[in-house]
Amino acid sequence: MQWLALCAAIFTWAHSVHAGAVCSVPDEQKALVTSLQLNMAKSVGPCVPPDPSILLALNLGSKNLNPEARELLIKQLKEDAIKKVSQDLPFTSGKVALYILALRSSCSDPCQISRPNGNLNLVKVLEEKTSAEIKSIENTHSPMTTYYQVALDVLALCVMSSPRAFPAATTLSKAIPPNPSGPAFSVDTAAVAVMGFSCVLSMDTTHTESIKTLKNAQSIMLDLILKQKKSDGTIGNIYSTGLAGQALTAAQLYYPPGSWDCPLTVQKILQQIRQGTFSLPIAAAQVLPFLNGRSYLNVKGMQCQANNATLITVDYTIVNDLTGDYFKHSIQVAVPEGSTLLKVMEKAAEVNPKEFSFSTEETSWGLFITSINNLGGNSNQKTYWQFFSGITPLEEGVSTYKPHNKEHILAIFSKY
Repeated sequence: MQWLALCAAIFTWAHSVHAGAVCSVPDEQKALVTSLQLNMAKSVGPCVPPDPSILLALNLGSKNLNPEARELLIKQLKEDAIKKVSQDLPFTSGKVALYILALRSSCSDPCQISRPNGNLNLVKVLEEKTSAEIKSIENTHSPMTTYYQVALDVLALCVMSSPRAFPAATTLSKAIPPNPSGPAFSVDTAAVAVMGFSCVLSMDTTHTESIKTLKNAQSIMLDLILKQKKSDGTIGNIYSTGLAGQALTAAQLYYPPGSWDCPLTVQKILQQIRQGTFSLPIAAAQVLPFLNGRSYLNVKGMQCQANNATLITVDYTIVNDLTGDYFKHSIQVAVPEGSTLLKVMEKAAEVNPKEFSFSTEETSWGLFITSINNLGGNSNQKTYWQFFSGITPLEEGVSTYKPHNKEHILAIFSKY
């Protein structure tokens, strides 16, 4: 128990030092986010060209919304990719990267797209196109397309664990001047580059001697983003704010605490939703992941289960008899065998969001639950959420612990 208390203290400390960088949409305003996602999904149709950014936003949002739009987009993107490759139609590296991210976020393998003359491997297509981009940068000091697209290439290759991600990231990092300015490294480009570098820095194959170069480029891009903050929460312009928020959410360990007022940015975006600023689907697609506390980088960690996976049932109870209005709520959920405790919590929140909603934070120690049922831990009061299997405290985090069939998991609001 002392070990758990020490970990809780460390987790709570990590939460407190980055409190300004971690935020969520208040419960009373979540309807705005749901409405934005529903309106965005209405743009999907059999006669509308498919947009991978929309599928990404759907998959990084509420999973129980828009299943029909999601399935149609998956089908359309696969068919469109096959058409573009087989007929040698325009298909830039950045567009291929977005198709890969969208399909991977749907648990559809971009390396195995079925077609009559053999499977299409979109990752191989991207590797070839990225190699051409790298060669162009090295020979002409300019990519064939844009640095924004090369940054997308790095991110998609890393998400797919391609060995080509590292040399692409290295070339991109060396192309960034000490004081970047102008359209080549806009807020949008910097944001995607930050997510790409963050992903590559976490790869086991990243060479030690190049980590410094990548971290330096990461720092320059983060500085560019943070210098574009405005007093109302906007970063760059209102349309670049969503991607910037994604990047700052994904890379919060790489910049000083207090550098960004995340809740202010959230409120600015929510205000603009009411005014119809994000009525265009592409505009909505870039802010929705951020409003859901996620980023394109989260695609790499998404767990996919086989369609015929065995389901298990888990009893889940949350208890607060420590402070304020006491409560105890229980639910039984079915999840695929091998699912993590985090998946159990997500399922419970989908079934009963009023009682089982929760918020999380990525720390250097792993994923940390900051609140459940709107009750959050407090470093001053030394409170936190502790997890048990029956009466036994869990020694693994929610993103790694895998409950077994008919197990009873309890989350108890506790002191350390």
